[in-house]
Amino acid sequence: MINIGISVEGQTEFEFVNKVLVEYFLGYGITLIPIPMHGNISVDRIESEIKKLLPRYHYVTTFYDLYGFKKVGSLTAEELENKISSRLKNNPRSKRLIPYIQKYEFETLLFSKPSVYEDLLGCGAKKEVDDIIRSCGGSIENINNSKETAPSKRLEKLFNKYNEKYNKVFYGVGVIEDIGLDIILDKCDRFRDWFYKIQKLGINS
Repeated sequence: MINIGISVEGQTEFEFVNKVLVEYFLGYGITLIPIPMHGNISVDRIESEIKKLLPRYHYVTTFYDLYGFKKVGSLTAEELENKISSRLKNNPRSKRLIPYIQKYEFETLLFSKPSVYEDLLGCGAKKEVDDIIRSCGGSIENINNSKETAPSKRLEKLFNKYNEKYNKVFYGVGVIEDIGLDIILDKCDRFRDWFYKIQKLGINS
């Protein structure tokens, strides 16, 4: 059995890993152990955290939202991943690190199947989600214009329109379970690439 520590941003990501990913990867001989950071995320803090985790697990990966970072300016998710790797490059265990930054937020994944919102919120919700995706070029991983129109903000606005309050932790995992991992992997290229990197560790062990 391969043990992989996954440093996550907060409670939502912790629940997602614990309730959705853990069971899946057990089938590949992989035990995922989520470790929440809580609070502000920064490259300095991540470097310190990963240094503590690398000796404890066969591999270490991450699951942070791009918008969870402080003081990173206009760096992209890919640039932040590279920066994290660079900070740890002199660590003798650095080859066991698989950094992953979610573009732009965890809520990105919740746009993978617009029809779930028709059942969850009511008639017309699917079309509204479809319109959001189209406005961002058809790729759900590009749903973003600013921090004010990020995926979570769009969901808050959509839920409010149907007189519901969007609760990140409660709806995050629930909607993911309704959508299913297969659809999410089909719609989210960056997430899929990270997911299969982890899966491959079990296949090749």
